[in-house]
Amino acid sequence: MAVKPGELARFPGPRALPILPEGLSGIELPGARQADLPMLVALHHAARMPELLFAPWPPERKRAFLDEQFALQHNHFVRTHRQGDFRLILQEGKPAGRIYFDRSGREWALIDILLAAEARGHGVGGALIGWLQRAAREAGADGLRLSVAYNNPRAHALYLRLGFADAGDLAGTHAAMVWRP
Repeated sequence: MAVKPGELARFPGPRALPILPEGLSGIELPGARQADLPMLVALHHAARMPELLFAPWPPERKRAFLDEQFALQHNHFVRTHRQGDFRLILQEGKPAGRIYFDRSGREWALIDILLAAEARGHGVGGALIGWLQRAAREAGADGLRLSVAYNNPRAHALYLRLGFADAGDLAGTHAAMVWRP
């Protein structure tokens, strides 16, 4: 891993979570730690490398670009959401993704969800977002917000199915979305 863990913001300590529903049996959400960074970098690379398929760069340049992208994103997420929940998604004990969210305000935020390719399309992402929506409702939160890249129509369609509504443009690259209980 070219990204050096010492150069990355430290994850906050994990907070207690609402209990996962029975529909998510086999799923665990341990708090992310600095020792998990190599796995998280690999997940990021696997998810983003297809976007660089036709980039005229040698493989080492593509890896360096993805390392820089991961570091910038990680530091932004952790520094912006100092009270956020940064969780790994384990399925049957194996890494299946990450889910980052922030429950510190009246309106909760789904910071990011990223599933490994083999975990996609099996309802895990939708079930986890549904769990977060139920937890927000039970906690009396005003809602749940997120952003989705315009070049990710599958995720946008999922969020619409889960009751999110479009709430504006973010920098021309992402759509803001909000769900209200």
